[in-house]
Amino acid sequence: MMKKKIISLILAAGVMAVSLSGCGKSEDFTANMSEEEKAEWEAAANDPYGKYPELVTYTSGYNLTAQGADTLAGTPYENDTFVDNAYTRYIKDLINVQNENMFEAQTGDDYGQKVSMAVAAQDIPDIMFVQDYSTLVELVESDMIEDLTDVYNNLACETVKSAYDSYGENNPINTVTFDGKIMAIPKTQLSDGQDFLWLRKDWLENLNLEEPSTLEEMADVLRAFINDDPDGNGQNDTIGLAALSTVYDDYPNTNFSLTNIFTALDAYPFVWIKDGEGKAAYGSVQPEMKEALQLLADWYAEGLIDKEFTTRTEDDIVALISSGQCGAYIGPWWSPFSPAQTTSYASKDAEWVNVSAPVGSDGKINAINTKSYGGFVVVRKGYVHPEIAMKIVNINSEYSKQDTSDATKEIKENQSIAYFNWPLYCEVQPGNNAEIMTGHVAAVLDGSADVSTLTTEEQSYYESAVRFMEAEEAGQKAESADYSQYMSRMVAIYKFQEEPANFLTPSYFETSETMKTKWASLEKLERQTILKIIVGEAEMSSFDEFVENWTSAGGQTITDEINEELSAR
Repeated sequence: MMKKKIISLILAAGVMAVSLSGCGKSEDFTANMSEEEKAEWEAAANDPYGKYPELVTYTSGYNLTAQGADTLAGTPYENDTFVDNAYTRYIKDLINVQNENMFEAQTGDDYGQKVSMAVAAQDIPDIMFVQDYSTLVELVESDMIEDLTDVYNNLACETVKSAYDSYGENNPINTVTFDGKIMAIPKTQLSDGQDFLWLRKDWLENLNLEEPSTLEEMADVLRAFINDDPDGNGQNDTIGLAALSTVYDDYPNTNFSLTNIFTALDAYPFVWIKDGEGKAAYGSVQPEMKEALQLLADWYAEGLIDKEFTTRTEDDIVALISSGQCGAYIGPWWSPFSPAQTTSYASKDAEWVNVSAPVGSDGKINAINTKSYGGFVVVRKGYVHPEIAMKIVNINSEYSKQDTSDATKEIKENQSIAYFNWPLYCEVQPGNNAEIMTGHVAAVLDGSADVSTLTTEEQSYYESAVRFMEAEEAGQKAESADYSQYMSRMVAIYKFQEEPANFLTPSYFETSETMKTKWASLEKLERQTILKIIVGEAEMSSFDEFVENWTSAGGQTITDEINEELSAR
């Protein structure tokens, strides 16, 4: 049994305490109300944007993100808190709902640990965001969360429903449906597009170099960046391609990954692909890996890859780029938000460009699709107002973007500095929404559309772009937030449409039973082998030995489990 919670609702007749327990039952909080009062509450509960007659509070876990954790410093919002900020104030004003956080933690492992502790104690918040699918399954199997089928069918706005439908057979709603019941509201995971090769544009111009496309052309640019004094300071102080010692991670959500080099040679590490028979197979153990590893070993030996990349932390890499010692790395469209770019832009007059390189044999980048969902909003079984979860997702995904009143002023101002601090951390968007928004903003900038056609969110990006261009035209440095928004949304995303990539969709995204206990050791074996081959500490033949060891140490069992699970879907 969960610990009892007390929810206070101030009604016209006075204060009435409603006691809820974890067994899934809740008292009728309208029992002592007049028919008129009951009608008010019922109307609010059944309206996607209905405002409750009195303030309603819900407990939650607050998922803090890197953007927004400290970016409010020096802004009018520096005294905002996780219960009193632009977004919580807007929600309170619109529907009279307020969050009270049971816990707060940085997104990723820290937040996941807080959620795991709450689940283990069977004391979860009224409404919370869950990062991973396995936790959702655990909550469903433990009968700890509400069936949201009626809430979704009756209250989800059309923007949310159509956004889910845009994913086709990969509709995120399918992922949260258990035995025909919708047990959570999925956050959509937008297609992050392809990773790009980010280069110092000013260095290319200083050396009269063209933007590279192929692996060979990329190697030529890296040689010039190392040997030909691209910054013109007369010193041999620049290094090659920046890289993380992990070599590759989740695609395309990591700066300084080398995944694009592998995919250019038709190798797909760290994801589950389909083999010739249509079955799931782990990309990291396929023969195509060898050619890519040999190329990287050759590049490392020549110095085209940072010779000290095996010992550098991500902060070390950021420092190198910020100081102007490195002008090349691979990263996603949102790389301009990284301090590596914002700092070098502000202090070193760095100009950056995202390049579609290296390409595969058909002249396009080979990229990897992400899954269509990025977490889930769940409601504790027995919570008296489960519809609040859907209302907040509606507001985040539709209403706030179409609201042109003064009430959205703070939200627009926060778009570029702390956008990801919405309560519940859940937004539902079409898969290509980032491209759609960029197209809308571009149309206003070139005069083919009026600014009134933009949503609230798009208006903030438009205003940021205008400020950036005005600063540049005046020979001044734009604010880092405006630089990041302009370069990522108006430069990087625009290239998605100009130079589209080939996308491989992984066959499996989740964690099988054996992966829970074996994957950490298998991943360690993989990373050690890959790294040793690249830096020349192991022969290429060690890759075949790695594949044999991986298979016998649990890899084959995991592969069989995944294929069995897929065949049962």
